[in-house]
Amino acid sequence: MEKSYIKVKKFIESMRSWILLLMGFTLLLPALVSCTNQGEVKTGPGGEIEPGTLRLYPANPGYLEYRGEPVILITSAEHYGAVVNLDFDYRTYLETLEAEGFNYTRVFSGTYIEPVNNIFGIEKNTLAPLEGRFISPWVSENGRYDLDRFNPEYFDRLKDFMDEAATRDIIVEVTLFTSIYAGNAWELCPFNAVNNSNGVGDLDFRRVNTLYNGNLRQYQEQFIRKMVKELNSYDNLFFEIQNEPWSDNSNLSAYLDQGEEEFDRANWQRRVETANGVSLEWQAWVASVIGDEESVAPKKHLLAQNISNFQHDQKVLPEGISLINFHYALPDAALLNRGIGGVTGLDETGFMPHEDHLYINQAWRFILSGGGTYNNLDYSFTAGNETGRWPIPGHNPGWGGPVFRKKLSYLAETMKRVPFYEMKPSTSILDPADETMKQYGLQKEGEHYLVFLERYKGVKLVPRVTEANYMVTWLDVETGEQKSEQAELDGTTAISAPFEKEQVVLLIQLTDKNLN
Repeated sequence: MEKSYIKVKKFIESMRSWILLLMGFTLLLPALVSCTNQGEVKTGPGGEIEPGTLRLYPANPGYLEYRGEPVILITSAEHYGAVVNLDFDYRTYLETLEAEGFNYTRVFSGTYIEPVNNIFGIEKNTLAPLEGRFISPWVSENGRYDLDRFNPEYFDRLKDFMDEAATRDIIVEVTLFTSIYAGNAWELCPFNAVNNSNGVGDLDFRRVNTLYNGNLRQYQEQFIRKMVKELNSYDNLFFEIQNEPWSDNSNLSAYLDQGEEEFDRANWQRRVETANGVSLEWQAWVASVIGDEESVAPKKHLLAQNISNFQHDQKVLPEGISLINFHYALPDAALLNRGIGGVTGLDETGFMPHEDHLYINQAWRFILSGGGTYNNLDYSFTAGNETGRWPIPGHNPGWGGPVFRKKLSYLAETMKRVPFYEMKPSTSILDPADETMKQYGLQKEGEHYLVFLERYKGVKLVPRVTEANYMVTWLDVETGEQKSEQAELDGTTAISAPFEKEQVVLLIQLTDKNLN
């Protein structure tokens, strides 16, 4: 009996060992699968993103690359409601951008819309759909959103928008979240407890995009992961975490002096604001969720963080971030962050008088200071006016329209004529004969020099260039008129524009290179 007992005991212990081993393997299996999947992800230089997908340009991460070519993103785009507003014909809109020479648009995801009786005085606001015309990421029943049930019709529309943009080589910035700004916008938000059937969101709207939002965070995570999965196959995409995070959770970073602007600043336009610590830790969490979801996905995408209005010395990129975005950016936003290891973008303009030259000057200044993206917020695009020809009323807080966009297209065209990805910003390419003149430029020493001049009085200028034979081209930024001639320049030769304009562009290129 004792021997039989011992045999049975050994058998049981042996089985226990096998069971424990099997349980351990079962627990490790997900991690092993994850590692295997990660090993299958096609990687390459520029943040483990495939060459065809939008990524940082490997040789100069201050710029982007798309489908194997370095690219600057320039546009004058609608107010972010193209997908969520069912009355907006986004095909006509994207056709318009393509025809006018632009390659970029920005859309909001549906976590936020604005009231028709809006917050910012925007008439015919595409981000303020009429009643019953908002298409939400979530199913709505009996007037409440179910945050556990995603709306397939929304994702069909979103992906069709992405397809249409990809056909036209238009890059889409998908902004996942935004500050909520005001109570009447919060009243419309699916995350508000009165609007959902999930019992979440009974809180002050300033806590929504923080880690102090109760059970709401689990639904935000579900949404992030769903968006990342649904859009993973697209090459023409980058995500932005949150629009203007400093609005709901602000940190006063600095004050601006009057400076060189041609208009008086309102009080808020003198305040440089960044997101506070409560916001930053939530944004870091969002970035980690995106990174985790894409770690086992076929494609990876760039991630942008909206840093500040006007300018800010970011010093280092936040973890997982490749683009830092600014609103109403001054040239120093690009100059201060040169060499940060990612792209500096201006992805929203506005709140200047309705004069073309103010916005055109802003664009040239920023791009020729090393910026990699520029998006003018163009209020001439509305539902029913998707060709961007609606006359913008005086109270709308921004500018645009077909005449403006034609002028902006000269910048987009010019940047295709130079190897901007090999050039460095400089504010001293020309010997200033007039101290009131301002210059913003990019140069590749001895080969390419591109300068935007403001307050140019027609005086002779001396280009500080290596001695050689160059093609000198002057561009009128208002009309697009160009005049070119060859010239021997040696660093002492004086030249002057062939037309009388206060804002002009000068392009100097070595003649034995591939020139237009």
